[in-house]
Amino acid sequence: MIRINLLAVELRPVTPSRVGAGLGEPLACGGIIAAVLGLVLWQSLSIRTASNRLDDRMKTLDRGLAGFAGVPARRDEVERRSADLARRVALTETRRAAQGAPVRMLDQVSRVLPDGVWLTELRRQGDDVTIEGRATGMTGVSDTVAGLESSGYFAPPIEIVDSRPEAEASAGAVRFELRARLSLPAL
Repeated sequence: MIRINLLAVELRPVTPSRVGAGLGEPLACGGIIAAVLGLVLWQSLSIRTASNRLDDRMKTLDRGLAGFAGVPARRDEVERRSADLARRVALTETRRAAQGAPVRMLDQVSRVLPDGVWLTELRRQGDDVTIEGRATGMTGVSDTVAGLESSGYFAPPIEIVDSRPEAEASAGAVRFELRARLSLPAL
C-alpha cells in the first residue's frame, strides 16, 4: 500500500525546551485579565467609598435643612408680633396724645374753683362735660361758672342745670350741677 502525504507538515518531536514556550501567552492573558479585574474591583470600592461619603454628607445637609424647616413659621410669627407691637405703639401714642385734653381740662377746673367749692363728680362724654359739686353759697357757684367761662377751656355759655340748698348741711350750703362744652385751646 502506498501512502502519500499531501500535507506538508513536518512533525517534530516534543522536546523539553518547547514545553514552557506555549504557556507564556496564556499567562500573559491571565495577567491582563487579573489586572483588569483588580482595576474594576478598585474602581468599585472607590465608587462605593465616594457614594458612602456623599450619603453621609446628604444626611448631614438634611439634618441642617431640618433645622431651617421652622424658619418660615418663626418669621411669620415675628412679623405678626411686630405688626401687633406696632399697632400697640400707635394706640399708645394716640392715647397719650388724647390724654392731654382730660388732664389739661382737670387742671384748669381745679385752678378756677374758688374757696368754699368742691366737686363731687365730673363726667365727660365727648365734648360735653357735666360737673356736680357743693358750695358754701350761691356766690361760689356763680364764681365757678365765671371762672370756667374765662378759662378758655369751655365754650360759653356754661349752663347751671340745678342748684338747690342742702337740707342736712349747715346754712347756706348749695348742691349744684353745671353743663359745659369742652373747647380746648391750641397748645
